Amino acid sequence: MKIVTGQHDYMLFDGDCGICNLCAQHARRMAQNEKWQIHPYQSYPESELEDFGVTHAQCAKQLHVISRRGKVHRGAFALNYFLMRRLPWSLLIVLIYAFPLLLLFEIIGYALVARFRQRLSNWFGLTACRFATEPEIIASSKRNRQRFD
Repeated sequence: MKIVTGQHDYMLFDGDCGICNLCAQHARRMAQNEKWQIHPYQSYPESELEDFGVTHAQCAKQLHVISRRGKVHRGAFALNYFLMRRLPWSLLIVLIYAFPLLLLFEIIGYALVARFRQRLSNWFGLTACRFATEPEIIASSKRNRQRFD
């Protein structure tokens, strides 16, 4: 797959995570008639992501959105970018940005969910997250680069 700016917004999530996959399915339903590409970050070679200053290791830790203009949004800000164009969610996002304390709570909440997503996946009966070690991520990136070169 190739990221082409100007045509689509790209949402990159961890395809090895149960709760991430569940949220991505919901996002796909919400964005049916829009120009969104919602795929696991593992679908893209790391060299493709590096053009935007993004690595597989970063994507393994939090949601990333690459906008049509090439701007990268991470974590809670990536979620906000996605929800901003959807009523009634956009009203909530405006409220969150209007009150910095709410934004702080959102960022902390997102960080907690991201950190404990394996447990959340287990609690919901989803396929549990399989966290790759740093050497595994690097080895996977090298394999992907060789495959696409």
